[in-house]
Amino acid sequence: MAGKFTYADLTYLESMSMGSNEMIVEMIQIFIEQLPEFTEGLSEHLNNKDYLALGAMAHKAKSSVAVMGMSALATDLKTLELSAKAGTDIDTYPVLVNRFIEQVTLTGQQLMDSSKTLV
Repeated sequence: MAGKFTYADLTYLESMSMGSNEMIVEMIQIFIEQLPEFTEGLSEHLNNKDYLALGAMAHKAKSSVAVMGMSALATDLKTLELSAKAGTDIDTYPVLVNRFIEQVTLTGQQLMDSSKTLV
């Protein structure tokens, strides 16, 4: 399954699941279920200029995208988390949030479509 996605690389998830398609599908479903919380939360906190909450949401989303092998996005979230908590580089927040939303929206759809073939 690794290599079928624009942003995700499921190599880690596949190794962690020890070949269990059921576990892979379950982790994908959990990831997809979390996406509205992450996308809406990041957007809301950014719009409200609640940078501490923005940093906390970035921290929460970071591990989920890392499990899906989205390492560049996990790095972006780490940058957002640290900057938002410190109140620095505020002009970069919209770019990072929009990139996150774009990438997880596409990845969520790709993962949903792909997981159907695993069950």
